[in-house]
Amino acid sequence: MPPPPADPHPEIVRRTFLLESVRSVAVGIQETAFITFAILIAVKQFDSGPGEKSIILAGQAVGLIGSLFIMPLVRRFSLKLNHAAGIIGVLGAIAFAFSALSARHSETGFIVGMSLGFLFMALPMPLQTQMLRHNFPDSRLGRLFSVTMVVRAVTAMVISYVGGKWLEADFENFTGLLLLFTGAAAVSAVCFWLLPSPKVEKTTERPPIFHSMRWLKEDRVFLLVICAAMAMGLGFLPASALRVDFLANEKHGILLDVATISLITGIIPSAARLLSSFFWGWLFDHVNFFRLRVAVNLMFLTAVILYYSTPMVSLIITGSILLGLARGGGEILWNLWVTKLAKQEHVGEYMSVHTFLTGSRALLAPFLGFYIADYFSIKILMFVSVGFIALSLVFLWPLLGMGKKGKTNQQGTIGE
Repeated sequence: MPPPPADPHPEIVRRTFLLESVRSVAVGIQETAFITFAILIAVKQFDSGPGEKSIILAGQAVGLIGSLFIMPLVRRFSLKLNHAAGIIGVLGAIAFAFSALSARHSETGFIVGMSLGFLFMALPMPLQTQMLRHNFPDSRLGRLFSVTMVVRAVTAMVISYVGGKWLEADFENFTGLLLLFTGAAAVSAVCFWLLPSPKVEKTTERPPIFHSMRWLKEDRVFLLVICAAMAMGLGFLPASALRVDFLANEKHGILLDVATISLITGIIPSAARLLSSFFWGWLFDHVNFFRLRVAVNLMFLTAVILYYSTPMVSLIITGSILLGLARGGGEILWNLWVTKLAKQEHVGEYMSVHTFLTGSRALLAPFLGFYIADYFSIKILMFVSVGFIALSLVFLWPLLGMGKKGKTNQQGTIGE
């Protein structure tokens, strides 16, 4: 067995952590665009229909799907990982700038710019993960990653509040908010470019892009968890896409002011996610993974019911709190769960399947959510979402007794 890789030089760790912390501020700003402000502007400024709103939110999903092809392209052109990620970040800044400059006179320009901006936000995820694995020691990777998560959550909470107040004072300020997203994308691109990164060895072969899909056939546990993730995503993501529209569109019977919408959809869940992040990290290390996944899914299910079942603002806020708590756990699980199943040398392949399928369901989810709500009702959407989340629990049920911590050993079988 080859010796484990040596820890990176402390200066590399320090520089990476500093740049990732700064970049987390920028990503937190951009995150508010995706979670709250893009749809809010579409509804208030353009009275956009379900198709237009779905296109905006689908940009991130297309980026996740496209991320499967990034590493082969980087290898083909022998690019450094940080430079490839930086170039993608610049393209994202250009897209947000186009949206800001077009939004006054063109709904199409706003939609295209925002959708492309979200696409370029998601595209470099495999590059980021590989750089963090190279630049952070294994013994501190989770802890350092959780700190950047907290920085991002704090930023999203602050910008949601300030941005909501700014728009409430004068909704014409939305152009300035779009320029803020442009600046954040530019800062993220610079941070990517400055990250320490090895140059990827050039290859003339065509990498088998879909070769990783074989694990769905060869690993039954992985297949069941992926099926559970697909059901969970198809249940929660359509409901999540409607969170702002549900509160801002008078068609649904709830018409709240901009500041309250920003509070419920941005500040409250971000605060809950922030306060629970370190606790979820501890649970991930000490609790059976499959049971933890079931607990998080049940929390998402309860949040959807509370949020959409009644016009009572107090219950909607309670659902938003539960949503934030569930997202705190869900984000850690989303980023790290394949390490519980895959052999060390196959973690990247497992993760690429997970990311690709995440993008596939995220691409469908906004369209599904908006059209169910538009042609049927929010209540029907709630029942559909709850049904899919319940199905995810069915897929996980056979795995609950596997191992004390739900973690595989080096042979890839469930052990302690």
